[in-house]
Order: sequence, then C-alpha cells, then structure tokens
Amino acid sequence: MHLTIQKKDFLRSLARTHSVADRKSSMPILSNILLSTDGPKTLRFAATDLYLSVTSTANAEVKTGGTIAVAARTLFDIAKNLPEGEVSLQVVGNHAVEIRSGKVRFKIPGMPGQDFPSLPSPGAAEFATLDAEEVGRLIALTHYSMSSDDTRPHLAGALFEGDGKAVRMVTTDGHRLSKAEYKRGEGQKLLNFTMLVPAKGIGELRRMIDEAKADATKQKSDEAAPTVDIASAGGSAFFRRDDVVLSVKLVDEQFPPYAKVIPTSLTRKVGIKRSLLIEALRRISLVASDKSGAVRFNVEPGILRITSENPDVGEGLEELDVDFAGDAIEIGFNARYVLDVLGAILEDDVKLELGGQLDPGVIRPAGPTEFVGVIMPMRI
Repeated sequence: MHLTIQKKDFLRSLARTHSVADRKSSMPILSNILLSTDGPKTLRFAATDLYLSVTSTANAEVKTGGTIAVAARTLFDIAKNLPEGEVSLQVVGNHAVEIRSGKVRFKIPGMPGQDFPSLPSPGAAEFATLDAEEVGRLIALTHYSMSSDDTRPHLAGALFEGDGKAVRMVTTDGHRLSKAEYKRGEGQKLLNFTMLVPAKGIGELRRMIDEAKADATKQKSDEAAPTVDIASAGGSAFFRRDDVVLSVKLVDEQFPPYAKVIPTSLTRKVGIKRSLLIEALRRISLVASDKSGAVRFNVEPGILRITSENPDVGEGLEELDVDFAGDAIEIGFNARYVLDVLGAILEDDVKLELGGQLDPGVIRPAGPTEFVGVIMPMRI
C-alpha cells in the first residue's frame, strides 16, 4: 500500500475511530486501526473491540492499494504532531508502515490487514433518519441513570425505541429512572424499533452527535439541521452520519417494564425553581452521610424544608418558597440522585411530584419537554 493524504483528513478519521480500539484486549489486533484502500481516491479506517465498531473514510491519492493494521494510539499521536500538509503512507518490509511529512519520517510496525476481524454489516437493512440534536438531547436527559454495574447488562445501557410517532430513551439503575422522548415531525418516515444499547455504545453515539452539532455550527445558518441514520440487523445497531458508521452489539437481555415504574397518579405537585433547589441541595448535602447522601424533604403549603443530620458532621436546614397547596408530607431522598435529575433538565421551572412516604418521587420540567425523572425514596 502506498498513498498520500492531507494531514487534516488523516487526523479527522483517526480521531473518529482510534478511541474504539481496545488496548487492553488479549487479542493484540484489536489495539490496531485497520487502514485499507477503497479505489483510487479513498482510504478507509476501521476499529473494533468486537462489541463496538467504527468506520470512516477520507480522500486520498492511492498509488498502490492494500491494507494494513497499525497501533491506534501510536498512529493517532503521530498524526496529531505532524506538520500541516501532505502525508505519505507506505507499507514496507515485514508489515511496517513508513510515514513521511516534509522532513519528518516515522517507521512503525504493523500487522497484516487480513488478521483484522470482520466487522458487522447492516446488509440490506433500511436506515431511517433522525434529528441529531434531538437524539443528543435524549442522551443528555437520560445518561446519568444508566447502571455502571457490568454484571447487570440489562441496566448498564439505554433502551432506545420508536413507536412510529415518537422516539424515546429510557435508563435505570434500579434506584432511579429517566425517560425522555421527542415527537417526530409531520411527513417524517415512521419508525418502529426497540434496541437495548450498552453504555459504551451510547457514549460513542454521543460523540458522533456532538461532532455533527459542531460541524453544523461551522456551516451557514440556512443549512439543514444535522441528522443521524439508524438501522438494526443481526443483533447490532448501526448509526451513520456522512462517512462515519458506528455499529454496536445490542444487549440480549430484557429491559425492565419501565411504564410500571413511573407513577401516574401522584397527588402532590410542588412547583419550584430548579436553580434554587440545586443550590439548596448542594448546601444541605454538605452535612449528609457520605455513604447514603440522605436528605429529608418536608413539604407543606408554600414551603419546602430540606434538612439533613449526621452525628459525625452536624445538621443543616434550608427553607424554599414553593407553589404548593396540598397536604403536608415528609420524605427522604438521596441528594445526589435529585441533583442528577435537575442537572440534566434545562428548564428552570420544574415540578416535584410526590405521593406517600414510600412512593417514588417524580421530577418533570414545567415546560413542554417530554421528560420524567423517577427517584426511589429512602427511609430516614
């Protein structure tokens, strides 16, 4: 293989793919990026950890076609530090890769491209187009309540689904649950799907969305909103934007029946400013137990009283004016869980919905955003 490519194009595709390469795997080939030529004008980049795969393409002047696998981190670090301009890549003896740019020359070992594992393919699967910013918003509103326990794969990810009218994302770790959705616009193609996407896949999808949004800000305001294409096939989800394709092996587990967890008839609805509640919780949680983070909410007409007691540290109390005229209640929550929900919401007017002392609490934006955050109570 022998080709030349502009540094900016080379670096851009490496940035899109290198993070997926698995440097800790017992299979050395997985720590590599696969470089392969695709005709006389295209260089293809691919990386995988056998669960996630990313491919990207860049314009290049291909003199001799071929394929080679090169250490992802090493190649990316070299590319970042090359001078601007044209970069030459050539495979030389014993699968080594010679990289030249101006007066700079590197020679690094590679592995045969044929040893690289084959990547999932969507085949003839039909892609549907989603609004990239809306998908990014779904992730931002729900990512915090994914479980970090890899031994519970049905919770260590996000349920991503569409019912033809709306697209939604749901996550839960057993202590809290978040659900966000957006309605599809008139004339958009109907989409029905259910995918349980692991946390790492959601993280890579978020990176793809962030890049789409960043590219959009550099373009003229009259350009169409950024989009991402989605499909599923063979137990994998495929997300595509421009020349980048992300494939994610879906979790073959049953997500909890989330509709049964979301209370539908809570009688106490407390209106409050999100920013004021965040500030109060941060202050009062300073004396909360490091282990439980427990704070007590005492709600009565017009007032929310937040308290916490810790015999080793002390006690704290703060009163907030709220829009509430119902029956008084006292209930305990983990302050961090409440702060996580409030930190995901953008609107400053929120509703805290409560039932009994042992019922889950619900936080919703007071505005039109389709979001609900559910938090299990604590005995304190």
